[in-house]
Amino acid sequence: MEIRRFFADASDVCGDEVTIGGDEFVHMTKVLRHKPGYKIVVCPGDGSELDCTLTSIGADSALARIDGRRRGAAELPYRVTLFQALPKGDKLSYIVQKCVELGAARIVPFLSERTEETKFNRPRMERVAIEACKQCGRCVRCEVGELTDFDGVLSRIADAELAIMPYEHALDGRIGDVPGLKEAKDIALIIGSEGGFAPGEVERAIAAGAKTVTLGERILRCETAGLVALAIVDYERGELGK
Repeated sequence: MEIRRFFADASDVCGDEVTIGGDEFVHMTKVLRHKPGYKIVVCPGDGSELDCTLTSIGADSALARIDGRRRGAAELPYRVTLFQALPKGDKLSYIVQKCVELGAARIVPFLSERTEETKFNRPRMERVAIEACKQCGRCVRCEVGELTDFDGVLSRIADAELAIMPYEHALDGRIGDVPGLKEAKDIALIIGSEGGFAPGEVERAIAAGAKTVTLGERILRCETAGLVALAIVDYERGELGK
C-alpha cells in the first residue's frame, strides 16, 4: 500500500507524537479512509519528514506516533517567489502545479496594466499547490499569496536579493548571466500576463531593482514563461539533473 504524505504545522508536533487536523484530516479520513495502524509521512513545515503510524482518529483530528525523522531532500537551497500576472481562465492552476514541482516557495498573483482576468480563487490554488507538493515529494508547502497589484509587486521585490523580469522586448541578457544568481538565497521572478508588460511597468520595475532578461527569440505564453524561467534558475544553480 502506498504511504501517503500529509502536512502539519511545527506546533502540531509534541514529543514523539504529531496531530493532523483541518483539511488534511478530512482528506485522510473521508477520502483516503485511513485507519489506526496505517503508515504515513507527516511534513511539519520545518524541512523535515516524519515517518509515522496512525494511533487514533477523533472527530476532527488524528494522532500519529513518530517512528523516525529525516531531512527532506526535495526542497531547493534557495527561495524563489514567482510573481505571476493573473492569466485568463484556468491557466493559473497549471502554473501553480508546475512551478511547485520546480521548487517555487511562494506564488503571488497580481494585476498589471494589461491583465484581463480579475477573478482569483485563493483556496482553490492553495489546494492545487498542496497536491502538487505531495505528488513531487516536497516537505514544505508552497505558499499562495493574496492577489495584489503591480505596486504590491514592486514593494515586495525590495525584500528579495535578486529580482528577474523576463521581457519579450529585452534585446539581450540571459538569466544565467545575471550577477549574483549563483549565490542569491532569495530570488523573485516577475512574469507578465497574455498581453505582456506595458513599457512603463518595465521602467518602474527596473527602477525598483529588477533585471530584465530575454527567454529567447520566441515569444512564450504566460503559462510557459514562468516555468521556463524557474527551470533555468534551477539549472544554473545545479538543481536539475542531480
